[in-house]
Amino acid sequence: MSSLAQKRRLDTLIGGPITAVLNVLARLLGAILGRDHSLGAPPRRILLIKLIGQGSVVQETNLIRALRRKYPEATLCFLCFPEVKGLVERLEDIDEVIVLDDSGYARLAWSVLRFVGRSWRRRPDVVIDLEVFSKFSTILATLTCARDRAGYYLSSTRFRRGLYTHLVYYNRMRHVQEAYRQLGRALGVDSEVGQPVMPSVSDDEHAEAERLLAEAGLDERKLLLVNVNAGELMLERRWPGEQFARVMEVFAQRDDVLMVMTGSPGEREYTESVRALVPEPARERIVNAAGGTSYGGFLALLARADVVLTNDSGPMNLGWAMGASTVSLWGPGLPASYRPLTGDHRVVVATTYCSPCIYFVDELPCAGENVCMQRISVGEVVGAVAELLEMEVEAPEEAEHRASGYEAHEGYLVRVSVAEESAHE
Repeated sequence: MSSLAQKRRLDTLIGGPITAVLNVLARLLGAILGRDHSLGAPPRRILLIKLIGQGSVVQETNLIRALRRKYPEATLCFLCFPEVKGLVERLEDIDEVIVLDDSGYARLAWSVLRFVGRSWRRRPDVVIDLEVFSKFSTILATLTCARDRAGYYLSSTRFRRGLYTHLVYYNRMRHVQEAYRQLGRALGVDSEVGQPVMPSVSDDEHAEAERLLAEAGLDERKLLLVNVNAGELMLERRWPGEQFARVMEVFAQRDDVLMVMTGSPGEREYTESVRALVPEPARERIVNAAGGTSYGGFLALLARADVVLTNDSGPMNLGWAMGASTVSLWGPGLPASYRPLTGDHRVVVATTYCSPCIYFVDELPCAGENVCMQRISVGEVVGAVAELLEMEVEAPEEAEHRASGYEAHEGYLVRVSVAEESAHE
């Protein structure tokens, strides 16, 4: 279908007028019907909406588990786009997964109509919208005509007032699991904050991962998984490939470490381009498994890993859920909001004046230059990985990186205008 950027533009242009109309209708019907929203009777059918973001789905698993325990007889349904279907289907607390086809505008419209018709026939008692900003998810939740509809509000999501019966302030400075917990509390459900619920992996999928590792010659070596990707949602979270390559070169030269790069089929080309930056012969000791396993095989690799080196992304959250130790790299994002809360993990973050930014602005101050990520040093990352692998490794020497068009000012990088650049020459 369209890119994520196009979807966001459509959400703004089309979603605004639709939510405005629905708001008027919902308020009129609410006044006429006089529905009771006190949550007295146990719900028979609960619908959760989270369209994109595997990492967010991982963080939501404790809320889903709490809903199952509170309402064991209820049917728990989950509405999403295909990109998170594979994960949601592996959550044992979910009874039914409803997938919207976003492969084309016509197909999306048709799948929305089917979903609405289905919702009217098998109406949920409670809808929980786990998207924070989306007008589209708000429209879907409202069109179910569920008795109770819960979601988040911010100054930019005032359109939800009148459409949702239970609104909770989304505090972007607190961990996302605390936000999910607060939304659950608004519905009489109290979830835990901590280790996510592990998605299921079959014996065949574990065997698939073991075959890959055996062919790569794992033996008694420690397994280091490397994720150089960050997903379409925010590519600015990627640490530069050149710096990843320098870290991988260090560990690829060791006989006690096997390094495997991971990613989706669509990320294989970029993953290989980063591997190609590693000099020979170290490059040949690195396995590019991006797109080379099933989704379950990928999860099995995470469960088998000693350490996962990753950008702030879905694989970081999945690695945490599968029990792996992680070294996560941060800049535009806020570690306090998404970092692993349990287990043995290392967070490496370099901040500039404008970071964190991705939660607060539509257009990033650096225009995609991700200066904060470029400031993370290779030595820091090598040291964090070595510490978790429990080995002594000498980090390579490196010069301080200066992004094009920026200069240092008291520990921060500041954008230099064209006129100023000329003046410095």
